[in-house]
Amino acid sequence: MTSETLHTALYGLGVFSGLGAVFGIALGAAAERFKVAGNPLVDRVRDRLPSANCGACGFAGCTAYAEAVVERADVSPSLCIPGRESVARAVAELTGKDAGSVQDRVVVMTCHGTSAFARDEALYAGIPTCSAAALIFGGPRACKNGCLGLGDCVRACPFDALFIGTGGIAQVNTDKCTGCAVCVAVCPKDLFRLYPRARRIELSCKAVDKASVVRSTCMVGCTTCRKCVSKCPANAITWDGRTILIDHDVCIAYGPSCGEACTEICPSTIMHKVGQSPEPELVEIAEPTGA
Repeated sequence: MTSETLHTALYGLGVFSGLGAVFGIALGAAAERFKVAGNPLVDRVRDRLPSANCGACGFAGCTAYAEAVVERADVSPSLCIPGRESVARAVAELTGKDAGSVQDRVVVMTCHGTSAFARDEALYAGIPTCSAAALIFGGPRACKNGCLGLGDCVRACPFDALFIGTGGIAQVNTDKCTGCAVCVAVCPKDLFRLYPRARRIELSCKAVDKASVVRSTCMVGCTTCRKCVSKCPANAITWDGRTILIDHDVCIAYGPSCGEACTEICPSTIMHKVGQSPEPELVEIAEPTGA
């Protein structure tokens, strides 16, 4: 490289460096001149939120919710589901609003069709996501209402409260679950339900097929026999013409004097007490025709 070339290169470098410095100073001055002063109360509210940005409040993230709850009178301070009552009361105090009642909720997985109880009818070798597998004839499981076990919900959970168990289906760690409901929207089989944390019973199946179909695919599938409906003294269990529904508020209010009669009469053992797993009779699942 000649001295003239070197001189030209250094001159160009100096010019561009100078221009960069000038534009940087100009942009900094413009930002300072036209900046909009933020509301310090928004920052204080934001600092009290759990920073999950899960969207359970109905806003794009914690910052968006903080701005809305401070600046809009119609936004409740109790919308942060993961924050529960403590955050709701803190936000209410900061904003001067009424916190109201906050129900502590968790998600419950309404399927217990593990590999020990439910059979596969095909081998899936496509994209390893539940949403993709569900597009291929409803997935490889014989039960078209059950968990596919490919973990879309696990990857979506912002609190690490979901995992794929040894039985090949999603499981909920209720100690970590905040009830944010992100998994509810992600599951293509619509298997997650929000229950009060103080729930007394669980229904670990959402079968909507005829009993003969259910029995041919899963040992613990709900056959919708409706014995639990007639047995419940609180009238907390109903049948909507397609599946079994539980009004947990009514169940909790009635209390344990019923002796959990619904769990005792359920022939599939899929209606069970909290913390207990279905314990089906070891009967052979029917093989598909032509197997």
